[in-house]
This record gives sequence, C-alpha cells and structure tokens, in this order.
Amino acid sequence: MEVPEWLSGSLQVLSRADIRYVLLTLVLYITSVSIYAVRWIVVLRKVGVKLRFRDSFAAYLASILVNNITPSARAGGELMRIAYAYIKTGTPMIKLLNTVAFERICESVPVISLAAIAIFEALVAGDKPIGIIVEFFLIVAGVAIGVKYWDKILAIAARKLGFGDNLDSSVSIKRLVKDRSLFIVTVVLSSIVWILDVLRLYTAALAVGWEAPPLRFALASVMYLVVGLLAVTPGGIGIVEGGLTAVFIALGASPSVALATVMIERLISYGFASLIGLLVIIAGGGPQAWTLLRSRWRQTGFTPR
Repeated sequence: MEVPEWLSGSLQVLSRADIRYVLLTLVLYITSVSIYAVRWIVVLRKVGVKLRFRDSFAAYLASILVNNITPSARAGGELMRIAYAYIKTGTPMIKLLNTVAFERICESVPVISLAAIAIFEALVAGDKPIGIIVEFFLIVAGVAIGVKYWDKILAIAARKLGFGDNLDSSVSIKRLVKDRSLFIVTVVLSSIVWILDVLRLYTAALAVGWEAPPLRFALASVMYLVVGLLAVTPGGIGIVEGGLTAVFIALGASPSVALATVMIERLISYGFASLIGLLVIIAGGGPQAWTLLRSRWRQTGFTPR
C-alpha cells in the first residue's frame, strides 16, 4: 500500500527530529501535570480535604486517559478525577466537584489572557482573527454565568442524583472565588501551566526544525483547546490532529513539518499520557472509581459501557 506523499514527508521529517527537544517536550508535559496536581491539593486543603501528591497526580493521569477515550469534552475525565479522590479520601463528591469547578474558573483567566495575546499578535500580522474574538467573548460570558449560577445548577443536579444531603454552602463557588489568596494562587499555578503548554508546542516545533515566534504558539494553544472541546471523537482523535495541523500551516509551517509537529505533541499528550493513565487505573483506585461512576450514571438514565 502506497503511503500518501504528505504523510511520507511528515514521517521523513519526524525521523530527523532532534531527540533533545522531544525529551524536553515530554518533560514540559510531565511538569504541567505535576503543577495541576499541586494546584488541586492547594484548593482541596482550603476546603479541609487532605489528598497526597501522588494521589492527586494519579487522579489527573487517570482523568487524562478517560478524556482520551471518551467524546465528553473533558467532562468524563473530571468525573474520573473526582471519583478517584473520593475513593482515596471519602470526601463528599459535591465538595470535590466544587473544587474542580473553581479550578476551571481560575483557569479561564490565563485562557482569556492567551486569547487576547493571540488576537493582538494576529492583528499585528495583518490577519482578521474573528474566530478568536468570538471565542474570547464566549469564554468571558461563560465564566460570568458560571460564577453567578453554578451553585443553583449544582443544587438542582445534586437533588436529582441523590447528593442533596452533601451540599455544603461553606465551599460554594462564590465563597471560593471570594477567597482572594486562594484565587490568586490558583490563577498563578494555572498560568504557569498554560505557559508550559505554549512552550511545549514550541519545543515540539523546534524538534522538527521549525522556528517561529513563540507568540504564534499562544494562538495555536488557544485553538488547540477549542478544537479539543468541540471534537466529538474519543479524545478528539483525528479532529484535533487535523485542526492543529491546519493551525500550524496557517502560522507558516509546511504541511509535512506541521503534521510532524502535531505527531510529536499527540504522541506525548495522547499516547504516553494514555498509557501511564491506564497503568494508574489498573494499579491504583481506578477500578473502584469506575464502578462508582457507573452507579451514579445509572441514576441519570445513562450507563457507560
């Protein structure tokens, strides 16, 4: 079977990749996951929950696997993370859910900042970033609505799922957001992760010999997030690769170099992360967490296979 010319070219570029930059890309990814684990520990301790670093790290790896095998716009992974922490600590799942929602609100700050940087960079380059501008305002509106109505939505959902007795107003989203020190620390940690994500795309590009202004990868990082959230395939497979390759080509890479860059990134964030996540689920509290998720999902009328 003949290999398409565009794929053959990408494989040739990949075969000449600088292994030092590939390893650096891997290190940046592991560092990002570690910071995510620390961030959750900080938030959990604020609400009186003690979770060990290794358990928080493992919970994130397990959630990455679930994200990579389900078309759930990352929701499935968050549920796995919550269930994993529940197995390890016995903390009411509603409290854990609130901490995850708070993290997402804090994470919107660097995302909005990255989108603003991407818009500025595109305008300077003479482009018309209509899609990013629309995304920018949608994120801002989504965060505002989430902060205002999350507690009410959660209360309704909790009663339907039989969690009503576990609602705790002392850890509501509004109270967590009003905690200035917690908010600042969480935003700073989230910002560091997003900077590392931009650098990860940059080092993946350097690995195949593509040198472009680092700010270009801020735009790519934002679009990477959007494509991943909108993808309807498990882990966004196929859609994410195609979308990110198109973004890199638009940013000046040749098709073969763009695809080779995406291959390195996805080999790490999809292949490596899924493998480690699977090992965590097998060796850790994953089976119990999955059983718990199945029992809760049955109450919604949907049972995952």
